[in-house]
Amino acid sequence: MADFHAADGSYARAGISERVFLKINGGYGMLEGMVRKQMEKQAQTLDSWLEKHDREVPFPEGVRLHGDQDYMGDGKPCHRMDVYEPELNPKEGPVLVNFHGGGFLLGKKQVNRLFCADMCLHGFTVFCPEYPLVPEIGIFDIFRDLTVAVNRAGEEAAARGQDGVCLCGDSAGAYLCVYLAAMRENPAMAEAAGVSPVVPRIRALGLISGMFYTCRLDSIGMFLPDMLYGKGWRKRPFRPYTDPEYTARAGNLPPSFLVTARGDFLRHYSRRFYRAISRDSAAHCLLDIQGDRPLSHAFSAMLPETPEGRDANGQMAAFLLRHC
Repeated sequence: MADFHAADGSYARAGISERVFLKINGGYGMLEGMVRKQMEKQAQTLDSWLEKHDREVPFPEGVRLHGDQDYMGDGKPCHRMDVYEPELNPKEGPVLVNFHGGGFLLGKKQVNRLFCADMCLHGFTVFCPEYPLVPEIGIFDIFRDLTVAVNRAGEEAAARGQDGVCLCGDSAGAYLCVYLAAMRENPAMAEAAGVSPVVPRIRALGLISGMFYTCRLDSIGMFLPDMLYGKGWRKRPFRPYTDPEYTARAGNLPPSFLVTARGDFLRHYSRRFYRAISRDSAAHCLLDIQGDRPLSHAFSAMLPETPEGRDANGQMAAFLLRHC
């Protein structure tokens, strides 16, 4: 299966610096146009893969899906949310909110359909919101929209007598988990983002192939920051928080379960982030699969039916349940 990520970095691998690349291609406006075209192609590839995958892997029994709920009340497709409930005792389990990946530039909630169903079979009620994508909007708008989605999930948890929710996500979705959780515990960070913190307590995080680092000198940081944080972001109050390690320390991150594997092109991100957060707390866990065969990026979210996906999701579910 192909890895669906925007940070191709072919020009970086060719030894072309960002300054030279942008001069050749007419600046950031040209770069944004190139990214849009590339995303259109990758979106088509993703849709084709998703259609084939859904034909080959049936939706599991024992799960009730309530699709396309309008969590913002504005009728926009980017503000729809799927809710997965176990058919047995549907209103008793803990609440989990899942954010899909895609580098903030593509992706859709349907990609995580089988993953959400799998977590539902582990006992969770799963809320999976869609969210608008870059470059149409920036990260702060995404934060605001998903705050509404998490608050709605929190209302369901409160109605069940539960103290908070868990968050999980893959790739860019893992970044969103970290930042929404951190802003709840750090009012200064939320103010710098212009965002109201989520209301429910965040009990624990599940972080699959996390795209935690957005501003490093690599194939992601060379093109994404201006689109994500806005031009001039280096001079704005949110700049310190673009470092996820600083964000995690400042936001008192809840217990987190990280998943990666040999073959994951962002494996080094998960390893580095785990080392950083483990300095402050022993509550975190890293599942780093060495394996005989390489696994794809976000394998446990996109391919939960595989042996490796089932095992990783089972371990993550057990971790989250211990902290719910």
